[in-house]
Amino acid sequence: MIIDSNLVFFDGATKDDETGGGQVSSGVSDWIPLTGFLNPGQVGPIPIHICLSGGLTDDESLTFTLKQADGKEKPTSEDGEEAGSMTVNGPVRPGGTVAWRFIPRGVTKPWMKLEFSDSNVATSSGSVFAAIVREDLTGSYQDNTDLLIDKGKPQYQATA
Repeated sequence: MIIDSNLVFFDGATKDDETGGGQVSSGVSDWIPLTGFLNPGQVGPIPIHICLSGGLTDDESLTFTLKQADGKEKPTSEDGEEAGSMTVNGPVRPGGTVAWRFIPRGVTKPWMKLEFSDSNVATSSGSVFAAIVREDLTGSYQDNTDLLIDKGKPQYQATA
């Protein structure tokens, strides 16, 4: 998977760590710009990859909210309108991809921010990785875990 560091919402984010993975506050990413190549509403579907390193049990859930904003300059934290929301209920296996495969059709503006909130999720249960990616990977390798070097059980480690 090819990842542009400018298009990463979260990289190892947890609900309690305000400094982890590009968060500006707990469960809230910074604004990321869509480039001219990723013009929402003008090109085909834009893939988004959201992965949980620790998975979810039966009684745990996460709610993801995607916000969008307009303008040439980076929006302030109060700017933006909701472009889509989705609740993911457990069980989800560790390393499982959740939420959207593509940016929702309601996204038409060049700035995006992702937020998540939890219900019954233990602090130590894992972290969130979320980014705009070049290709949709859902189903391409997840069902064939024998082909992966880690046999489908990723070991994420945050780096400073």
